[in-house]
Amino acid sequence: MFCPRCCLSQPLEHRFCVSCGAVLPRELLRSTGPKVTRWFRSIPVHPEDDPDGLLRVSRYVDEFDIETSDGSVRIPNHHVRFSIWSGDRAHCVISIPDDEAEDLAAFLLAQVRDGQASATRASG
Repeated sequence: MFCPRCCLSQPLEHRFCVSCGAVLPRELLRSTGPKVTRWFRSIPVHPEDDPDGLLRVSRYVDEFDIETSDGSVRIPNHHVRFSIWSGDRAHCVISIPDDEAEDLAAFLLAQVRDGQASATRASG
C-alpha cells in the first residue's frame, strides 16, 4: 500500500502513514477472510443506555460453511450483519442485503437540513 498523500510505501498492518500521518485507505485492500468486521462505540443518551455498548457491523464478501454440533450452516455472501453488544454478549442481530446496506450508507451520508434528511427516498 502507498500513502495517498505522500506516496510512501507502507506496511500493510499500519492504519496511518509513517511519514505524514495520513489515514491509509485500508478498506480498498481485499479482505483475507470471508467477512470484514468493524466495531462502533455507543453514546449513552438515556439513563438506561449501556455506557459500554457496541455496534458490530460485518460485511460478508465470500460465502462459507460453518460446522456446528447440529451440522453445517452455509453463510451467504453479499449481506451486512449488525449486532448490538454489551460486554461479550450480543443482544440483537439483524442482516440486510447489500442493496439495502448501500441505501443505509446513502441515508447516513445525506445532509440534514432543518431536521429533514435530504435523501430522496421516503422515510419508512
